[in-house]
Amino acid sequence: MKAEEKQFYDFIMERTKPDHKEDMKRLVAELLERRATGKLDKMYLMGVVPRALSYLNPDSVNEVKKVVTDFSAKL
Repeated sequence: MKAEEKQFYDFIMERTKPDHKEDMKRLVAELLERRATGKLDKMYLMGVVPRALSYLNPDSVNEVKKVVTDFSAKL
C-alpha cells in the first residue's frame, strides 16, 4: 500500500463505526484494488458511497464526503 493510500485508509478507518470496521476494510480494499487496475470510476463511486457513509460515525460524514469528493475529482 502506497503512503497516500495508507493515509486515506487510516483517515477512513478512524472515522468508521466500531461495528462496521470489517465492512469498511473490505470496501476500502476494493476501492484501492479498482484504482490500481484502472477500474475505479465515478459511476462505481456513486454506487458505493451510500454504503460507505452508513459505516461512518455520524459526526464524520461531512468531513469524509469532502475528502472522497476531492479524491474522485482526481480520477
